[in-house]
Amino acid sequence: MKKLFALSLICIGIGLTAQQKAHDPKMVGCYKGSEENQQIDGFSKYWVSCRMEDGKSMLLFVAIDPDGKVQQETENGSWWTESGKYYELHKYDNVIDIYNYQVLDNGNVNFQSIEMMGKKDNTYKFTDTKIEED
Repeated sequence: MKKLFALSLICIGIGLTAQQKAHDPKMVGCYKGSEENQQIDGFSKYWVSCRMEDGKSMLLFVAIDPDGKVQQETENGSWWTESGKYYELHKYDNVIDIYNYQVLDNGNVNFQSIEMMGKKDNTYKFTDTKIEED
């Protein structure tokens, strides 16, 4: 019985460890970015993205359409990295976006999409610029 109990504890420990996600420490912090005409023709997008050490994330997002109408959104979710890929889970739709990423020497991060909104897509590229703390 003791052996069975010990084996059960080991299996639970392995399962909990397997569920933990890695977070590249170079990606922690707040970043800003923008893009035009990439996802939707005529739209300009601006954002501030904050990635916490614990894997939580927050995205403040502004989009301006060709007529000048402004849309604002705040998204909460989680993030993690694995095998050179960045994963972003948005709570509002429970869909994971996947990107290749590269942290530059200045702390900025280049992204290229692999999968967005549940579909393969390698056309979206952008750079997050590190916001320096005072």
